[in-house]
Amino acid sequence: MTETFSPPRYHRIRAVLRERIARGEYLPHQRIPSEAQLCREFGVSRGTVERAIRGLVEEGVLYRVQGKGTFVASPPLDEVSFRLGSIWEEARRAGRRLTNRVIRQAQMPATPEAAQRLGIPPGHPVIEIVRLRLIDDLPIAHESRTLALELCPQLLEEDVETQSIHDLLLHKYRLPLLKASYTIEVVVLEGPEAELLEAEPGTPAFLVDRLTYTTGLRPAVWLRQLFRGDRYRFVAEIAPLGDRGSTPATGNG
Repeated sequence: MTETFSPPRYHRIRAVLRERIARGEYLPHQRIPSEAQLCREFGVSRGTVERAIRGLVEEGVLYRVQGKGTFVASPPLDEVSFRLGSIWEEARRAGRRLTNRVIRQAQMPATPEAAQRLGIPPGHPVIEIVRLRLIDDLPIAHESRTLALELCPQLLEEDVETQSIHDLLLHKYRLPLLKASYTIEVVVLEGPEAELLEAEPGTPAFLVDRLTYTTGLRPAVWLRQLFRGDRYRFVAEIAPLGDRGSTPATGNG
């Protein structure tokens, strides 16, 4: 007697949802039916539906917004590399809409951590700009930039919602940005940052820490960015030693 193997029911639900997304029945950023609705449709328990959805969230096919439901994710961009505006240029080439939301743009005394990174005394006047960056109205990254006030006091008056901060410093105010060092680590989103990025607490994220240097290798701009981990993968382009030149430091807006 031959036994017939039946795959777990959550596999079937996952396959049906994936097929509906593939044929455009559920569009990017559209909310899918609630877990209760899916339970009734498939005649299964809440736990079975939850397991199916969790699998698609882990694959990056769906994403959850706390208190609002589960939504279809946009197809991820192919890659992010460390070139000026690369993340956002990739999105533009894909025909997506890019916007910034300014959370803070102010002068303040340098915190001990900012002072250490920028090589200035604690309490030294600095400019801090905090923005939320969005693609197709979906929050993608939370970022903060800090620089000594005397490097570019005019930045306090600039419209940084519609302009690239990096371009303003480099081209409008002629601040030489010659070199950048990056550190990337995986963290989990918590508190206000999770809320701003419309992610559940505990969602994985990339933390990118970049220090850009100016003339005399003085630390000039300290940038910290939190990217939703379900949106991007990072690819670093590394030139052979013999090909490296003194090109301007790159950034991403």
